[in-house]
Amino acid sequence: MPKREEAVIQGKRERALKLQRLQVRRENLLILAVSTFIANVSFGMAFPYLGVYMRLLGASMFLVGLLSVAFNLTSTVFQYPFGWLSDSTGNRKGFIAFGTASIGVFYAAMAFVGSATGVLVLRTLQGVFGSAMAPAHLALISELSTRAGSIFGLFNSIENAGYMAGNFLGSFVVRYLGIKSVFAIASFLLFLSAGLVLLIKERPNGGRSLLDVIRGDRKSWRTTAKGSAFKKLMHGSLGLFYVTVFLVMIASGQFYSVSSVYFEETFGEWSVGVIFGIESLAAALTGYFLGRLIDIYGAKRFYLLAIAGYGLVFFLYAFVENVWLIFGVAFLSGVKWVLMINSTSAYVAQNVKASERGQGMSLLNAMMSLGWVVGPLIGGYLAGISFRLNFVSTLIPLGSAFLLALRLPEKLR
Repeated sequence: MPKREEAVIQGKRERALKLQRLQVRRENLLILAVSTFIANVSFGMAFPYLGVYMRLLGASMFLVGLLSVAFNLTSTVFQYPFGWLSDSTGNRKGFIAFGTASIGVFYAAMAFVGSATGVLVLRTLQGVFGSAMAPAHLALISELSTRAGSIFGLFNSIENAGYMAGNFLGSFVVRYLGIKSVFAIASFLLFLSAGLVLLIKERPNGGRSLLDVIRGDRKSWRTTAKGSAFKKLMHGSLGLFYVTVFLVMIASGQFYSVSSVYFEETFGEWSVGVIFGIESLAAALTGYFLGRLIDIYGAKRFYLLAIAGYGLVFFLYAFVENVWLIFGVAFLSGVKWVLMINSTSAYVAQNVKASERGQGMSLLNAMMSLGWVVGPLIGGYLAGISFRLNFVSTLIPLGSAFLLALRLPEKLR
């Protein structure tokens, strides 16, 4: 065959393969988007009512705060191992499905417990097994596009649209079916989401199978562990970045661990789902747009803006007592959240190589979870004295995070 004809045939084959890969990527994007939306409907239904449910079961405010501490402590411990396994095996969808289904199992069990202690135990176990989901989920999203800000913006809009729908649906379910029904329905939706994720087609990347990793002898485990990216990721400017995330999440944990109880006592039970729903609506409407801006102007400046937004929102929540004005604060709160998650995810995606991205994302989530270990302890104690004192005191870790974040480079060398 003449060389010219060979070149033409080879070119056609390469174009066909490129189109095939593009089609698979689009299908994966669609499946992951639908699965993500359904999972977040579930989270939006169940999470806002965990604190309220604990109070109905006779828990003190300190125990309500401990609910978040227990979940986020176990999540902090297990995030990195699951992220490392996801990188080692190259299996993103398996860990997403396992983590999502695990959360569903424990929500289902919550619908049948009759004590605050039982809910606390289940929430703790939820943190252990559910932590398999987030690192693999964020890593898979980052692999769907080279434009980190835009792809995270898109998925954060999807997540918050689902969460918003869950918030409003949760309010309806609580009113007409009772609070336990929220956890049962949320569980079903999570099982559905996990099943959809398994339809994603992943390309083999040379990673070891999970069974091979588990069966590896002690020497191979030590060798693999030494090859992990933990020390490198926690060193220098990237390590400083993770510290700032931890400080922001201390403030977040202070506020959100007790906020549902505050809203219920101040504005009525109906307001809980509505306020959280408005936050999610704002995040859904602005997520993709803000992600595009992050791609253009860089993640750092939007991260600084997010930290400042946290301080403003928590200060306003402390002093605004009119429910209609609170809805405006809730909208602003949703914008600051999507700024936070878009900018931090994009910063990690842009500064961590693909083979270590599961670990990089797991550390991001671990710092968030660790902040939610410390924050609720502070929030549970201070809220017992005064909700306003608790909300205003969040300005201390937020101010510290802002000053440290000013030192971060836009991109690491």
